[in-house]
Amino acid sequence: MSMTTEVGHIRVRHTRTRLLLYMILTVTTLVGVGVTGTLTDNALQRAGGEQTDMAARLSDDAQVIYQSLAKADTSATGHFLAGTSAQATLRGRYEEAIGQIKERLADAGGLTGGDVSRATNLAAIALQLPVYTGLVDRAERLIAPAKDETANPVEARNAVGPALLGAAYLHEASSYLRTVLLPAAQRLQRDETDNLRDAKGTALWTSVAHIVLLLAAIGGLVLIQWSLARRTRRVLNLGLLGATVLVTVMLGATGWSLRNWPQTDRQLGAIEARLTEQEKLVDAERAALTAYADTYLLLGGTSPFNWEQSLGNFRLNARCGQQETVWCRTYTTSIHQELITGNNDGAVAAALPGGRFAAAFEAVDRDNTTKLAEGAGQIRLMAARVPSAPSRLGLSNVTLCGCAAVAVGLGLWPRIREYL
Repeated sequence: MSMTTEVGHIRVRHTRTRLLLYMILTVTTLVGVGVTGTLTDNALQRAGGEQTDMAARLSDDAQVIYQSLAKADTSATGHFLAGTSAQATLRGRYEEAIGQIKERLADAGGLTGGDVSRATNLAAIALQLPVYTGLVDRAERLIAPAKDETANPVEARNAVGPALLGAAYLHEASSYLRTVLLPAAQRLQRDETDNLRDAKGTALWTSVAHIVLLLAAIGGLVLIQWSLARRTRRVLNLGLLGATVLVTVMLGATGWSLRNWPQTDRQLGAIEARLTEQEKLVDAERAALTAYADTYLLLGGTSPFNWEQSLGNFRLNARCGQQETVWCRTYTTSIHQELITGNNDGAVAAALPGGRFAAAFEAVDRDNTTKLAEGAGQIRLMAARVPSAPSRLGLSNVTLCGCAAVAVGLGLWPRIREYL
């Protein structure tokens, strides 16, 4: 008799433990469903049309900032070589480039969306730009007296020393822009491609995890009801049945919210590929502008490279190995050969606005700028076509999960009490 009672107590404890385990596992799964549902909602919103449009706009701002920085460097380095008329042209280009940078920084500042990385990169450019412009202005003030065509011989001789110091300031400004400002602008642009790639991947994996947990919750609830039906001979448990219905509704809502994901995924992939192409175009434009700026530094006597090294650097930056353009040939004939023959003035005239070398560069620059503008327009158009994600999916999931957890408690607790 005692043995039978002990066996009965053991069965009761096992049944009670099993029911408690059912309830804990089911509620834990529902909590996981709620968490992944919220994460999925956030990820879909991030990958949706509005966020993608923001990334496209910010990438365009970063591209213009990067390009304008390189153009400012080119104009500033050529300014001290130029005569009165060319000086005005180059100064105008420099001020236009700096103005575009400031305008795009202001626009990009409203698109950070609370992203720390974006804000940090923008702040780096905004804080370091005055350092660069300060060096350029200092160089211009020191070089200006030497460019004064009305100065008498004594004033001209006295201006040589400050002009050499100004050239050193200009070289330092160019180096600062290339080593500090350009990398910050490049990070800003590349981060947007990375952000888009991350948003796409996060949306995919959180959606998969959410669906898996939903299916696991439905399967678990069905198994628990089947187990209880066998042991208690009660066909229906209204609490568990209600929880099953709620989780099934969540699964349907999730499927509805993901109905546009294949199209979104294709669009995001196409935008990512186009952004990568834009990065290559921007890098080609930056390299061309660097080649032009280095030519000015060479002609001004502040380049650390000799003629042959400068020729090699130019051909590398101008991508002459990929295509022997008019600009590549013009450098050889109008700059390199003129320097070899001692005709520095002829080389300077070719490099300044209106010269053969300058005209060849401007054709390359126009082509690059046109391609960049067309690419940016295509990205904005593609971003506008990304389907918008449904709103409040996360809130709906959390609400339904809470109701399902309560229903599980109402369904299992009376059974547990029977074994207390």
